Amino acid sequence: MKLLTRTSRSYLLISVVVFIISGLIFFRLLHDIFEKQIDRTLLEEKLLIEQTINDSDSVPDFGSVFGHMIDITILNTPHKKNEYIRDSLMYDRDLGSFASFRHLFVENTSFDRKGYTINIYKPLRESEKLIAEIVIAVALVFIFLLFLLVWVNYFIARRVWIPFYRTINNLAHYEINQDKPLTLTRSDIHEFNLLNQALEKMSKKIRQDYLNLKEFNENASHELLTPIAIIKSKLELLIQREDLDEKQLQLISAVFDATTRISKLNQGLLLISKIENNQFYQTEEINLAQILDKTLEHFEEMILHRGIVVTKNYTFFSSVNMNRTLAEILVTNLISNAIRHNITSGRIELELFSDSFSVSNTGLPLKTDPANLFERFKKSENNPDSVGLGLSIVQKITILYHMRITYTYLDGLHTLKISF
Repeated sequence: MKLLTRTSRSYLLISVVVFIISGLIFFRLLHDIFEKQIDRTLLEEKLLIEQTINDSDSVPDFGSVFGHMIDITILNTPHKKNEYIRDSLMYDRDLGSFASFRHLFVENTSFDRKGYTINIYKPLRESEKLIAEIVIAVALVFIFLLFLLVWVNYFIARRVWIPFYRTINNLAHYEINQDKPLTLTRSDIHEFNLLNQALEKMSKKIRQDYLNLKEFNENASHELLTPIAIIKSKLELLIQREDLDEKQLQLISAVFDATTRISKLNQGLLLISKIENNQFYQTEEINLAQILDKTLEHFEEMILHRGIVVTKNYTFFSSVNMNRTLAEILVTNLISNAIRHNITSGRIELELFSDSFSVSNTGLPLKTDPANLFERFKKSENNPDSVGLGLSIVQKITILYHMRITYTYLDGLHTLKISF
């Protein structure tokens, strides 16, 4: 969920809660105001009636005068003073149903020592109707203002956050391997300027660290190549000497094999470092069928020597957008892996589809966990001479191009499938 949407939803939710609480308080206050006004009217009517009772011998029909039900009873004996006002539910003849009334009851004694009772019933339907109309009107106005404020808040917040989204867009398109500094647009908002300054400073530090690491890897690899090449050439000369006995020859051969492994290890680690640093950024449309066939030609002698049968199933001549060098390394490592871990007179099956390709080979079951197959320096016990970087390099390439590599073993057939 976007931050702007989250804040707008929170603002709307809080506003609705405040509206409900405020509405209840407003309704209560409005009801109390109307109730006090009605009570004042009833008290005024009561005073007028009591004055009439004290000043005259007859009592007029106050019900017709005030327009609501008034019941006055004159008694011969004095009565103790008693008075209250409360809500009452009575049958309304005009409505033909029960309705709410405000009831004033007075019991008292006149100047001539005669008791009397006064019951005044004022209907509440008009005041309740007026309260309802006021509440509805206020609610509609509040809802309109609420949505107007939410929209204005969203519009203003959206404009305020524009520099932030520009910064995010610049970060998303920033490539550390390109000789181009991270440039961020200045904003009139102080906090965003602080963020941009921190990001620019951090990007410069990251860029410098990247260049230093890249230079170190290149220098280390280059400096190792020369002594390794010298050692191998000297060992080759020693192996060709005729005055060596069998034990010396074995020792020299072991050193030569170890030097060869060091050379391969150096090249593999350098390649992984370059892939992780995205130094192979140039891409083009690659025809995988051509690369598969070309790679098979390179391994043709090894395949014939081991008696391996290769079958191809190209149902679709797929092309992918990637670096050509990495595409060749990817295919070479997969086919090399299928040959090295195969059995004598085994078979290799290549399948190419519109969204994937796979390399399958016969071979003994794995003695290690398949989940660790793509870890660095993990190698099969059947091939101890391997440096254990081939499949790790394959995985790094697939990650770089957002591909997915899976391994399955079924009916004696190992299958590595790459989906794109």
